[in-house]
Amino acid sequence: MAKNKAKTTPIPKTPPLVQTSPPSAVPAWTMPEWAIAGILLLLVVLLRWQYIDIPLERDESVYTYLGKAALQGGKPYHDFYEMKPPGLFYSYALLVGLFGYSGAGPHLALLFVALSNTLFTYLIARHLSGRQVAVVAAVAYIFLSLNPGASGMYLASEHVALLWGLPGLWLALQYPKRSQPFMLVLSGVLLALAVLVKQTAAAFGVAVVVYWLMQWRSLRTEFVWKPLLWWVAGGVLPVLGAFLIVWASGTMQEAQFWLSDYPQHYATSTNDNRAGLYFQTSWFLVSKSYEGYFWVMLGGLLVLWRSGLTTAYKIFLATWLALSALTIVPGMRFYGHYYIMAFPAGCIAGALLFDVASRWLQKRNEMSLLLLSLGLLWGAHHVFVRSDLYFRPSLQAISRVYSPGNPFVEHEILSRELKKVVQPNDTVMVFGSDPQYYIYLNKMSPSRHMYMPFLSKAQFPEAFQWQQEIVNELKKLRPKYVIFNGYPYAWMTKYDYSNPFTKAILEVLHSPEYEPFEFIETDSKSKPAVVKYKVQQGAIRNNVYFVQVFRRKEW
Repeated sequence: MAKNKAKTTPIPKTPPLVQTSPPSAVPAWTMPEWAIAGILLLLVVLLRWQYIDIPLERDESVYTYLGKAALQGGKPYHDFYEMKPPGLFYSYALLVGLFGYSGAGPHLALLFVALSNTLFTYLIARHLSGRQVAVVAAVAYIFLSLNPGASGMYLASEHVALLWGLPGLWLALQYPKRSQPFMLVLSGVLLALAVLVKQTAAAFGVAVVVYWLMQWRSLRTEFVWKPLLWWVAGGVLPVLGAFLIVWASGTMQEAQFWLSDYPQHYATSTNDNRAGLYFQTSWFLVSKSYEGYFWVMLGGLLVLWRSGLTTAYKIFLATWLALSALTIVPGMRFYGHYYIMAFPAGCIAGALLFDVASRWLQKRNEMSLLLLSLGLLWGAHHVFVRSDLYFRPSLQAISRVYSPGNPFVEHEILSRELKKVVQPNDTVMVFGSDPQYYIYLNKMSPSRHMYMPFLSKAQFPEAFQWQQEIVNELKKLRPKYVIFNGYPYAWMTKYDYSNPFTKAILEVLHSPEYEPFEFIETDSKSKPAVVKYKVQQGAIRNNVYFVQVFRRKEW
């Protein structure tokens, strides 16, 4: 008798992941999407256009110079160097190529970057919680990202990291509803580019992984490898490309020093007392007159769990905000521009507070007109607090107040005078941490060592060798004009005329081959900055901070 065959039940296929939109995602108005985005972007242009001609700041000038050097085909970490990944060099090279190497170039580039960052802050917020929250978040970001205490008016590397990171986040959030491989790959590429600009942008990638894990858990589906592998493959591409560029340049050893050895020393060179002072100073500048933004952000974070977002979105936003806030910690310097990375997530969290309030007070699944109006008032309220920053702002006054101890105004004034006499074939060499002169004058340094703080502190053995190298280059190359910055921040250390390095430089400049040409004091906060002539020795005797231009004599 034949045995009965056992009946087999077919294993059901895993249902596709379905994204559940929160109730508040239903739009409350009929205004076309393009009109909303257009109004937001027009606001960005109107506000930022006034700052196109603000005096160049140090960091944006260094990075713009590095971008120009990369654009000219220099070898990374040898012909030019910085303790950041190569994505920084080539991102700025792209911006220099598009917007120019001039006093206005970096700020035109920043306008473009701000437009993109505003748009993707809006798109991410809209994806999470609908148009109303998105508009409030975008308006808040427009004003908060202008924060002068956070270098909001300068092309800081954090702005550029967001240029890649925000669209990478937005694409990652489309999964699982839209899981096309090209979107996953592109998301990985963009998020990797953000990390290659600034290492701390890795926080965005971690937030994406947390979001996907929560999606799989909430929808009770098994771990899905394929989309993750597509995303990781996208992330590997820019990293591999950066590696190949450095390898082909033959500068792997130099890259290891600047990406590993030097950052380790940098991160451990600040004690607790100095770190506390750095934080107090930076927080004062960043929060000054912006306190309302941060209090509402905190409120939004506290009520996040009562919002209409899905659990995966709640945990994603909380993770993104927390990790973005932690990006200010590495190195224990707490510089103001570090805060920029947390602004998009913070503005979205703050906007959610008004959505939650509408649910509690009016039992609505959409933000009411009253709460929407209050949210927009919060987003734009800074214009009433500091109207001087928005209506015919004094660019020189803003530069002096928010960059204390840095004569960025004087650099611009002196450069303007030098442009009258410097010829296209004249060589210019700058001693100090102020490559602004190269950008204003459309010049490149004849030496690969154009940023003195890496050399002047002599924190590592190579610095002594490089000091001698640059002094020898000064003697050999005999540049037509030499700009010597005689103030502490130019060297990131106490300015000392008897320092062996600065003394060796000045000995060459005091030789019969050079003559003092133009001079400007940098202690001129309370009086007009005036270009003078041939008073450098008197400045040294009177302990006046100054910038002195020397000109090679024609025999």
